[in-house]
Amino acid sequence: MQKQLIWTIVVVAIIAISVWFAFDKPQNTSTVKMGALLPLSGKFANLGEDIRNGLELAKNEIKVAKGMNFEIVYEDSAADPKVALPAAQKLITVDKVPFVFGGPGSSGNLAVAPLFEQNKIIFAAISSTPKLNSTGKYIFKIHPDIEGEVSRSAQKMHERGFKTAGLIFDSASDTNITGRDEFQKRFEQLGGRVVASEGYDSKTVTDFRTILTKLKGKNPDALYFLAIEKVAGTAVKQAREIGLTQPIYGWSPFESQEFFRAAGATAEGVVITGMPFSCEGTDAMRNYCTQYAAEYSSR
Repeated sequence: MQKQLIWTIVVVAIIAISVWFAFDKPQNTSTVKMGALLPLSGKFANLGEDIRNGLELAKNEIKVAKGMNFEIVYEDSAADPKVALPAAQKLITVDKVPFVFGGPGSSGNLAVAPLFEQNKIIFAAISSTPKLNSTGKYIFKIHPDIEGEVSRSAQKMHERGFKTAGLIFDSASDTNITGRDEFQKRFEQLGGRVVASEGYDSKTVTDFRTILTKLKGKNPDALYFLAIEKVAGTAVKQAREIGLTQPIYGWSPFESQEFFRAAGATAEGVVITGMPFSCEGTDAMRNYCTQYAAEYSSR
């Protein structure tokens, strides 16, 4: 539920931005059209579905509250440049949307950003890669850079006295590669040493035993895992199964039901950085969580 919450809070703000930029007098327009380029298949499909659900809730809420109608054209990015580029081209040339909301998937977002910039289409993406920050004046990133998370983990590991670290990262993700580099830089600035850094491709890898065995051979004091929800739990579980007993640290995607279901009892003790939102938070947050559960939890 926590993941759906942050998506929809962002979505409400972005829909308002789309109206502000795209129309001088939106009250005179019966329907506001926008695009949504989301990973509806592939490794982030669960998040893409969450975001689509959130967009629909936000659309209906704004219609009731403000009398504004939205037509949202959904296209699949699959978080893959090869899929995202033709989908983006369709949104521009066929659907002629003035604004596109982008889901997670740094590689896909970086591939389509120049296309939207060239055509003066506002593109606001959920992405942690800092490379989107300077892509153009029509490109907006609505998620914190990954450096903030990994640097805090490096700091915490240092404070707890760990001198060496081993990490795994998704080598197919621009965000993960940036995270790997930032973690190593920060940890070594603090006097630590990264003794093992192993990449994997989350599109194809479901068994981490080989790269985890390499980490085990280096015997680091602690482990840092950059992995998405669908495979993070498996990675942690397999780490414990092969005898890695070191403390494990993970980033915010670990904060999901997918992770806890896959990791099971081995999730106990894993340290996770998380975003500051909660279904026990403000009235708006609680109301949203109630609406989301009523509409989608049984599906």
